[in-house]
Amino acid sequence: MSAPILDEIRGRMRHGDSIDDVDHELIERTGLSPDEKAALWLYAWSFVPRRQQRASAELHLRLVTPRS
Repeated sequence: MSAPILDEIRGRMRHGDSIDDVDHELIERTGLSPDEKAALWLYAWSFVPRRQQRASAELHLRLVTPRS
């Protein structure tokens, strides 16, 4: 993985950009393999505060869990 892409992700996430913006505007445009993009996404995700990570995960789980 090249240092410039990691530097750009780090800078944007520390600046307060959303992970969605970083994903759509940067990661998806790299032309890398799906596995490489996933690794970059996880790297960006590591900058999201833990409380936000949990809230986002719980929201997504509710959206995909069938209602009984």
